[in-house]
Amino acid sequence: MGDRQSLKKLYYFFLNCLSFNTPEAIVFNISLILIILAILPVSDLSYLPVRCVFKYFLLPIVFKGSCPSSGLFFECNCPFCGITRGMNRFLHGDIKEAMKFNIIVIPLFFAMIIVLIINLVKVIRKHK
Repeated sequence: MGDRQSLKKLYYFFLNCLSFNTPEAIVFNISLILIILAILPVSDLSYLPVRCVFKYFLLPIVFKGSCPSSGLFFECNCPFCGITRGMNRFLHGDIKEAMKFNIIVIPLFFAMIIVLIINLVKVIRKHK
């Protein structure tokens, strides 16, 4: 019975992480994202296939199969293109190159840190 309870807890933790549903999940996800981008060598990231998550996956779901980049972002890139590579460069201290990928990287980093701190405080207060 104990193993079943453990699996159930793990299952709900996994679902919460996918949905960013709880402060614990938010802290876990943001920390994991920042750690992976900080550890991943800059040279290795350039070998990965370039697929903007927003342009190729999220926006087509929201807009029923077609990204609005042809209308909403006419003749310009989606505002999120280059965020992953830019954040990777930023976390390795290469601010100039990070801003070449996407200027939103620096404000996004500080927004992530603020959200991380707010939710970390919530988690600490909850477990006191």
